[in-house]
Amino acid sequence: MHAATFGALGEPSRLRIVELLRSGPSSVGEIAEALGIRQPQVSKHLKVLAEAGIVVGERVAKRRLYRLEA
Repeated sequence: MHAATFGALGEPSRLRIVELLRSGPSSVGEIAEALGIRQPQVSKHLKVLAEAGIVVGERVAKRRLYRLEA
């Protein structure tokens, strides 16, 4: 694993997001609701996770769903 991966997972909220996404893709709103944090915070965490290659977002209709990157 790379340092960026460890850095991204070192933040508790990001680790919780990864654990949540293990059960399947979710939108920012679904993640925010499940974890009890605001959508802008979730978006920032997802950006860090995406830059580390841990998650990927894809547009499905009008929503963007995030899933773990294999």
